[in-house]
Amino acid sequence: MDVKLKRTGLDGLYVAAVGRLDLDNAVEYGSKIKNFIEDCEDPIIEVTLDFSEITFISSFGLKVILELYKQLQVQSGVIKIKSISEQLKNSFKMVGFDKFLVFE
Repeated sequence: MDVKLKRTGLDGLYVAAVGRLDLDNAVEYGSKIKNFIEDCEDPIIEVTLDFSEITFISSFGLKVILELYKQLQVQSGVIKIKSISEQLKNSFKMVGFDKFLVFE
């Protein structure tokens, strides 16, 4: 899975990926984000996940997003989901993730 990470502003991270967040790809996706955040000297409290080229998310992919949310909560961080399809957005809503994610 091709995952691009870019620091934005003083405390932000922009993540763009292409493909499916399923069992095969979600671990790599989550690890890259987690490692990037941990390696930054300044804390990251806002993560924007660009879903414009994500075509599918499995329960394992949802688990990765939940773990990222928990990691950011230590610093009262936020996750924003950008350019998500209605089908994927409904998957997040079905499991209650719309309570703590911001959809743009």
